Amino acid sequence: MSLDAAHGPPTARGRRTREAIVDAAADLMHERGIAATGVGDVLKVSGTGKSQLYHYFDGKSDLVLAVIDRQLERVLAAQPALDPATLDQAAREDDVHAWAASLLELHRDGGGPFACPLGVFSGQVDAEPRWREYQAAAFRQWQERITALLARGQAQGVVDPARDAGEMAVAVLAAVQGGLMLARLHRDLQVLSLALGAAVDHVRPRPV
Repeated sequence: MSLDAAHGPPTARGRRTREAIVDAAADLMHERGIAATGVGDVLKVSGTGKSQLYHYFDGKSDLVLAVIDRQLERVLAAQPALDPATLDQAAREDDVHAWAASLLELHRDGGGPFACPLGVFSGQVDAEPRWREYQAAAFRQWQERITALLARGQAQGVVDPARDAGEMAVAVLAAVQGGLMLARLHRDLQVLSLALGAAVDHVRPRPV
């Protein structure tokens, strides 16, 4: 899905410039929203010129896609338990519970519940079909990582083997997003803890 492979600059300097633009745009759009972030704001924060931005992007619409990419990278980087390399290693006692606990600690260590870097855009991309489709594709990538984690859990015997891992992953990701939204609204990390606990309980083997 990433734009980097198709439009990545060939030089190290070009890559640094593009990265600076995308990072600035991602931070601003996360803080202010997509609509309230103008190209001029991005140029000012990134310390780049208009010609540089338009060298790498067709305009703001194209830049938003790169921001979605960046936010997905940040989300997945903060969850090493979902990394394919981690999933290829020897299984621990309960990797699903460990992942949920690490996600809760991520927000605890950050000083409280914050909006998901990716999820915060979900209500902002409907006006542009290309953004919405790209956002949906980003969430599918995250969902696929969770599916792989749950499939590993099935092999460990801690996730219900009779149910579809992909379908359970949808429910788990929905619980994460809902938990983050409500935790931020109420400024209460316990809300996220309850949502994650319910998600883990949801995938457990059911009594016969």
